[in-house]
Amino acid sequence: MKGKKLAVFLLALLMILPLALAGCSGNSVQTETGTKSDVNQNDVYDAEIKDLGGHEFYFLTRSTPHPHLQVNEIFAEELNGDRVNDAVYQRNSDLEQTFNCKIVQDTNPDPAKAVKEQLIAGEYQYDYIYAGVAHLRTLASSNLLVDFNSLDNVHLEKSWWDMNAIQGFTIAGKSFYVTGAGGTMDERASWAIYFNKDVIERADLESPYNLVREGKWTVDKMYEYMMATKEDLDGDGVYTIGKDRFGYIGEPLNNWMHVAACNCRVSRFNEDGEIELPATVNKDIMTAWAALKPLLTSEYRNVTDSGAFSSGKGTFYGCLSAVIFNISKNDITWGVLPMPKLNEEQEEYWTSINGGWCYCYVIPTTTDQAPDAEANGFASGREQAGYFLEAFFAKSVDTLEVAFYEQVVKFQVVKDSQSAEMMEIALKNKVYDPVVIFNFGQIGSSLFSAAGSDGGRADGKGTAVKGSDVNYDTLVSLYESRLSAARKQLQKYVDYISTDEQA
Repeated sequence: MKGKKLAVFLLALLMILPLALAGCSGNSVQTETGTKSDVNQNDVYDAEIKDLGGHEFYFLTRSTPHPHLQVNEIFAEELNGDRVNDAVYQRNSDLEQTFNCKIVQDTNPDPAKAVKEQLIAGEYQYDYIYAGVAHLRTLASSNLLVDFNSLDNVHLEKSWWDMNAIQGFTIAGKSFYVTGAGGTMDERASWAIYFNKDVIERADLESPYNLVREGKWTVDKMYEYMMATKEDLDGDGVYTIGKDRFGYIGEPLNNWMHVAACNCRVSRFNEDGEIELPATVNKDIMTAWAALKPLLTSEYRNVTDSGAFSSGKGTFYGCLSAVIFNISKNDITWGVLPMPKLNEEQEEYWTSINGGWCYCYVIPTTTDQAPDAEANGFASGREQAGYFLEAFFAKSVDTLEVAFYEQVVKFQVVKDSQSAEMMEIALKNKVYDPVVIFNFGQIGSSLFSAAGSDGGRADGKGTAVKGSDVNYDTLVSLYESRLSAARKQLQKYVDYISTDEQA
């Protein structure tokens, strides 16, 4: 599902219409010109309000040293003037008062690993875990997570849930991972392209914004711009990271992100909705792989952070959309673009997500040990957890969701209002390929990192190492060498989650 989040985003980026959302009684988006047609008017929160007897809902999430990837959508201790913080504080205060409960957040560098033994032992402590969907797979394959489809109090068809993401994470009909209005990490973990406006203008090149609007922002066009703007700034004849300007800088994961942007998927779904892995690499992937070869092996260099781009040493930089919070602090004049299309015949722009940073909420099966569920009117602890998470997401529509997009747009509009429009396009269509996200048999995104060039990694002296054409041609052989293991791991996962124990 993409309509709800994008409706709010679109209103914010226009900057000429006021934002006003109804609360749990209705979540339509009102403007001076009427109601946005892509917001479902029937999606109102109409569940019975229950007194939860002071229950403390514990959320366990991942701690990280990266400021732009810190979880800030669950708990806020007090009002501090920050848009997101204050929206979360208000939402939680309203929920706690309405339902007579308490929201508590705990953190750990590796939540899934930290609680696995505890969950296996049947110990109840956390109602929810919020972490990277790729990291949570080990809990699902150990029958430690609740299938949201089995919960009567959760209505995944409602617009506060992101069904596009949920369906992408669903395997064998089991939906263990959810996101939507109650989370922002799925948006922050999606890929976009940043560009140096001054470099493009000095090269007398047409604005990439115009190319995007005309459907002409393609792999070939990006490569053309890369070659036109690379520059040996110190004149020593050697391209050195941090000293010279490269046409494109990024990281190994960009290999897969560009393939996904060509609207390609590794796995396929058959008529029964079952995931299938073909015997060899799909033809559409090979077509994209061939088209991307010049872009990813010439004037493309792998760096570990945005420093080179922020200092003017790169024309383009491909990374998480969350990086906007870092780039916005620098003095260069920058803009945002969607990932380039394969060619002009491709109808829409696509992006993908980093499965490690795309966080989802899960409910551990140990919530059934919650001692107060029956007294609060629920058949089980998992039903109580599902009931409150539905309210948590519904109430996030007019609080967290609005504040997050206002904050993101604010960061963009400071220097370039058109970037808001571009980010909306960049995040509109996401490829959620479960085999890539869960990396069965290492046949996911890591396959493209290994099969592609070395990304031009710097050597010990910071000198760029030329990409390897030989490595780039090994995609098929690497895929086929990992296929057996991938199929076995996928089937093992399906067998685990299909047992009666997961009822």
